[in-house]
Amino acid sequence: MKNNKLIYSLMLAGGLAITACQKNEINVAPANLAPVSNLSYTLNGDTVQFSWSLPQSSSPVKVVFDDGATSKELDVNATTFKYGIVETNKDYTFSFKASDANGNLSLGEIVKLNRAGAAPVKDVDAKQEESNVIVSWAAPAQPVTKIQVKLGTQTLDLSPSATSCQFHNISKGSYTISVVTTNSANQVSNTVYLPFKVGPVAVAYVGVYADSTALLSTGDDDEIAAAKWLFGNYAKSEYVSFNEIKNGTVDLSQFRVLWWNFDVQTGSALPAVATDATVVSKITTFYKNGGNLLFDKYALQYFANLGRITEPYFAEYGNGDGFNNPDTWGIGVKIGKKKDKSQHPLYKGISMTTQSDNRITFPIISGGWKENHNAVYIRIPEYLKLEPNDNDAAYNKFASDNALEWLGQWDGMGDYWMVGMFELKPKNDYQGSAIFLGIGAIEWNQISGPNQYQSTVEKLYKNAIDYLKTK
Repeated sequence: MKNNKLIYSLMLAGGLAITACQKNEINVAPANLAPVSNLSYTLNGDTVQFSWSLPQSSSPVKVVFDDGATSKELDVNATTFKYGIVETNKDYTFSFKASDANGNLSLGEIVKLNRAGAAPVKDVDAKQEESNVIVSWAAPAQPVTKIQVKLGTQTLDLSPSATSCQFHNISKGSYTISVVTTNSANQVSNTVYLPFKVGPVAVAYVGVYADSTALLSTGDDDEIAAAKWLFGNYAKSEYVSFNEIKNGTVDLSQFRVLWWNFDVQTGSALPAVATDATVVSKITTFYKNGGNLLFDKYALQYFANLGRITEPYFAEYGNGDGFNNPDTWGIGVKIGKKKDKSQHPLYKGISMTTQSDNRITFPIISGGWKENHNAVYIRIPEYLKLEPNDNDAAYNKFASDNALEWLGQWDGMGDYWMVGMFELKPKNDYQGSAIFLGIGAIEWNQISGPNQYQSTVEKLYKNAIDYLKTK
């Protein structure tokens, strides 16, 4: 522990102003609740455990823990808390405040921590090829002497210059890939983890058309463009009609991801065949059994049919032929200008800009004809009765209630009024994951001509599919 820097400080309020002619006294009332005491910590591998003594109080006491990015109210009378993963060579500032049932909040006790160790690898990624798993990463920021990668019961010790490795004959199942480095002082890095599931690898492109020929000849231009891209970039992908699902002529269990690109000019109403009881039952079973979904635009409604999102949130579905617009439209990934989602795998390799008001954005469609088939949840704080629109409680409740990670909104937004992109995590019986992309700026085919940011659209969807293929 000698390399770990620990500083406790008590934040004090009060002051005394003195001038040459007059003494002004300011009386500051002491806090009604004393702070925690005997605050200490123990670092054990990637985890740090804090302990403290609670102040005396006539009512139950809770501790509010804050790591500078998020705050968490701990259980009543808790005197310990574990935090991790603690990254190496990174400055941390932790705050602990006591609160009681009478609404009193103590002053804060501060812990500053820096864990010495080897530099970790960055951007760990993995992909499955048949029964083999290929793991890749970016080199550490500083030199190391060894890289160790684990998957299941297999461990590979690699040279310090390695940036990939391959595990062979991996059985189907869920795993956690871990990567640790060692430096010349024999110090290890924090562990970098990547959850990964080995299973089917095929992707199904779902639609109302009888077959792929009908899709490519009579489908909407955005449906056609996306299908051509998928079939050209994923060897194990195919078109599957809702009728094939209904009639049982296709086995959904052979697929890892079902992609419904429901972005059409004919309106937002769900097609009757998609809402057929047999179809809904089979897709729900696929989803509950760990199959993954990629839904676009008007497919937002279908989460209710599947029973995954049950609250009737306010929603907006933009229809119409579109209009000519000279502006560049984009996506914002710092939700409410506070919750930074730019490091989510969905955005891997996408160049972003931090705006002067703290938004983080990237462009997705250039000037020209725009259909703007917006399909989003709106008025979230109002629905939850947690206004105003920038109330963090609304963000937290919406995410918690739905086991959801809110990933994107229109680039000009700075509050929690609208939800345009999200990931649904496994929840209860639903063991699959889902990505939803509903912002109207995302189009697969810009009718007026080439979209300057077409490669960004393709990267966004490749990231989504590759990420879902790890789940």
